[in-house]
Amino acid sequence: MDYQQDYDQTQEIARLVFPLMTRLQIPMNPLNYALWYEYQLGRSEDLVAALDKLESGAEAYEPEKARALFMRYVAAPGVETLEAIESEVCRLLADIVQIVIDSGLDLSNYSALLQSCTSRLESADDIRDIRKVVRTLMTDTRKMSESNSSTAGSLKERAAEIDKLRAELDRVRKEAVRDPLTGLSNRRAFDERLAESLEETLLQMKSICLLMVDVDHFKEVNDKHGHQIGDKILQYIAVVLKKNFKGKDLVARFGGDEFAVIVENSPRSGVQRVAETIREQIDESNLKRTDTGEPLGKVSVSIGYDCARPEDTPASILDRADKALYQAKLKGRNRVLPYKG
Repeated sequence: MDYQQDYDQTQEIARLVFPLMTRLQIPMNPLNYALWYEYQLGRSEDLVAALDKLESGAEAYEPEKARALFMRYVAAPGVETLEAIESEVCRLLADIVQIVIDSGLDLSNYSALLQSCTSRLESADDIRDIRKVVRTLMTDTRKMSESNSSTAGSLKERAAEIDKLRAELDRVRKEAVRDPLTGLSNRRAFDERLAESLEETLLQMKSICLLMVDVDHFKEVNDKHGHQIGDKILQYIAVVLKKNFKGKDLVARFGGDEFAVIVENSPRSGVQRVAETIREQIDESNLKRTDTGEPLGKVSVSIGYDCARPEDTPASILDRADKALYQAKLKGRNRVLPYKG
């Protein structure tokens, strides 16, 4: 789950959660608090229904049930799936090793590869590490099935299974890097992409620019219209951003009411032009409540940006774009400013 609530929101949720957990005599540990925090947010109807039974006294609290609910509804997307895939990769490795042994052929190089894959799998920290192991395993297994007719059938079957695992890993990966509210990439995806883009900039002589986009007076919008309307505004801005950036450009929800865009191979003049287009489209939006037709008032964004330099790190270019955004807000908001320093 993704948590972008501001200080006031988290304080309000805490004021609801603590008395509720105390009344129900539920241990105040991080896992349980996260469950009831999510309950108050109400984003999962199934989780709310399950915890309603505890809240009403229809069911008693059980630690194992609480952990199961946490893993299903609160933990990072695909945690259980990822664990299952890792176990399946281990099983496939054992199968392939046995096929190699039973073949009686000189497959020492391939055996070394399998041992390497096993070691890398044991030290894997996240989805990317496991994906690399699976990709290597699939490629070399297919090569072996083509060069050794006696083991071809068995190895092809294993290669097909590995291919399915890779597809499942890709699906889990997409879930893990997506912001659930806007459908954009999340902060994790942004951080990974920015690091990769800067590395490619140095190796392949590419250029990238980074834009930081912030909703003006967003707290006032939330205070006046409520957080559900605030969420709708964030979703609208996400649509405007996606519409104006194509190809390899990455649009991400950076956090709260702030967005970030990584633009590849575009001149500064082009970045300025697109940023102005986005600002104008949002400024002229005339948004209204769908339930009452009430105008939401002026909605605008401030945008700051800069382009990468040869010595840049993710932190340095992010700092400059953020300073440009700060200047845009300081000078009156609803404007686009490049970094000047």
